[in-house]
Amino acid sequence: MYYNQTVKKFILKLTSNKINFFFGKMSSILILILITLVSLSVILRYIFSIGFTWLQDLYIWTHACFILFGIAYTLNRDGHVRIDILYRNFSEIRKKKINLIGSIIFGLPFCFFIITKGYDYFLRSFLISEDSKETGGLANIYILKFFIFFSGILLSIELIQKIFDYFKRK
Repeated sequence: MYYNQTVKKFILKLTSNKINFFFGKMSSILILILITLVSLSVILRYIFSIGFTWLQDLYIWTHACFILFGIAYTLNRDGHVRIDILYRNFSEIRKKKINLIGSIIFGLPFCFFIITKGYDYFLRSFLISEDSKETGGLANIYILKFFIFFSGILLSIELIQKIFDYFKRK
């Protein structure tokens, strides 16, 4: 019993407006950086006829990190897009049950898949010191691949917190 309470407290401390809030803010900053990078790339290419491969890689990396960092934060804020044909008419209790079942049946296995496959993907890239396939592109692409694995961890922590919250309220 003590172990279970310790794990619950640890996860609640991690997620409650600390880690996911931090990465949510990082994501909002990254979207501004992404807009700036893409604008700069377009201006350089179409006005000055200058193109940099590293700049294109950088805005691809920024876009990926923006999405990967924002997934758990969006779940925390209940901001995911839904097709609310039936869901919107359900009572709050039924919505919470559906979210619980979805988190357990779909969310946690998805996180397990992302974490295990993402780690293998990152490790393989790290061991060969993978760089961009393009000449002049960014080096150390394994850093970007690490964020896939890390996103799975953030999302699983958030899902576990949501599951604990459901049972805590009962």
